[in-house]
Amino acid sequence: MSHQALYRIYRPRSFEDVTGQIRVVETLRQAVRQGRLTHAYLFSGPRGTGKTSVARILAKAICCETPTKEGEPCLECASCRAVEKGQHLDVFEIDAASNRGIDEIREIKERIDQSPVMGRYRIYIIDEVHMLTSEAFNALLKTLEEPPSHVIFVLATTEPQKLPVTVLSRCQRYEFQRLSVTLIEERLGKVMTEEGIQAEPEALELIAEYADGALRDALSLLDQAVAAQTEAVTYHHVAELVGSLEPVIMEQIMDAMMANTKDAGELMRILDGIYQDGKDYRLVLKGIARQIRDIVLYRQGGKDVFPRHRQQWLQKLNEKLPKDIAVNTWFHAIELLAEADARLRSGFPAQLSVELALFKIREEFSSNPATTFESVDRVETRKSSAALQPDSRSEHPSEKDSDSSRVASGDSEDSSRVTDSGDQRLNAFLETIRQARPSTYALLQQANIQQKEKSLEIVFSFPAHRDLMMSSHNKTLLEQVLERIYGREMQYYLLVGAEQPQATAEPSKPYLADDELVKDIHSWFGKELAIKKTEESGQGG
Repeated sequence: MSHQALYRIYRPRSFEDVTGQIRVVETLRQAVRQGRLTHAYLFSGPRGTGKTSVARILAKAICCETPTKEGEPCLECASCRAVEKGQHLDVFEIDAASNRGIDEIREIKERIDQSPVMGRYRIYIIDEVHMLTSEAFNALLKTLEEPPSHVIFVLATTEPQKLPVTVLSRCQRYEFQRLSVTLIEERLGKVMTEEGIQAEPEALELIAEYADGALRDALSLLDQAVAAQTEAVTYHHVAELVGSLEPVIMEQIMDAMMANTKDAGELMRILDGIYQDGKDYRLVLKGIARQIRDIVLYRQGGKDVFPRHRQQWLQKLNEKLPKDIAVNTWFHAIELLAEADARLRSGFPAQLSVELALFKIREEFSSNPATTFESVDRVETRKSSAALQPDSRSEHPSEKDSDSSRVASGDSEDSSRVTDSGDQRLNAFLETIRQARPSTYALLQQANIQQKEKSLEIVFSFPAHRDLMMSSHNKTLLEQVLERIYGREMQYYLLVGAEQPQATAEPSKPYLADDELVKDIHSWFGKELAIKKTEESGQGG
């Protein structure tokens, strides 16, 4: 005898056996118990969540000769056994994917007036009903609206949006939810216990994650893993089965992305090994994004939000990763991975897409350190204290333009505080940028800012940091905030090391909103072109 698939062996037989659809199951059970049945039901939801199984259970409960007081089928009578074997004379299951034409619906209409043979109702279960043609829907519509009193329709679909509104309005609709990883993992554990097979918790969790909320898919994947194992189902084997990255490889990738050195050879070697192993790059991107998400959640929410068997791994990985990466930088890394996935979908070379995303993340991790997770409370305390300090401009107006200020280097404990706050405008300038874009603020933390009477000198230690600040989004924000805080006449210099602004740099001045055209004209024809504005020439309009 051939092996029977696990999802068929462990298909739920009663409402009580259904996993994860409590609201739907309880409503149907009460309807059966009270005899308040309607003529048409629509079960919609993702694949593998129990729509067809619940439709069969409902048919059993309606046709059962001795249902329980709770509205459950007895599972022992001839009617229940006939439904389970697919031999009940009054229960018809139709696959609309292969019987989608008007002729099949006409055949139903011709037989619909016949009286039930084994019970009180004739039940038609139409699976994948969205596959019916427009003509078939039109033929079914009148019957669906006013069927004979002994007929009940149960329609099941994964795409309810494809059904005509006229059909939807004639059905009592039930939404099946995608199952959580925890629920699927628990169910897989019970199946393994009943089968007498050992399985690592990490392996069951990985299967549950890749099932994407579908219990049937999880059982099929588990069946495949069991078939290839002689003893226990291990995480290593399941990872190979689904094409996921093993923890060792994931740890190597995270280490390579966090490297402070300029040598990116290690990351290239890891990616080349992944390519040689034939891994699905979309799964690789998904795995890295999930790992970053877990690290952020672990640092902000604690270890208790994770299963016990994953806490030790996350604790180990967290200790190895630097603590001076801003939360927004982590989030931007996930966005870069999503962009790489979009490029893969559009046909961009897979290996190049992944390499580009990981090298971008590596660059951001090395150049955008900011407030650490541990120092968040300390920073909030400093901000509250600063808000209580008197405004120095009202007490010492003569010092307004004479004092200079700077931002302390990133390795200082008070890196987010201006060391000499003679002019509160610099504080306001930095705070405004911090609130608008933390990544730009993180770059300014790596610089010394010298405030002059009519200019700001922003001195970086590394050319790469200045280049990042000169990117369009950072520079635009810098100019907008500079104009807002200091006015239109304030200039700024972006310098590196011991550069002198008079010798090596020209002052930059924020473009006003109405100067964008001037900026474009200079980019087209060169800065040598003299432009006279209408207000300068005394012309109105």
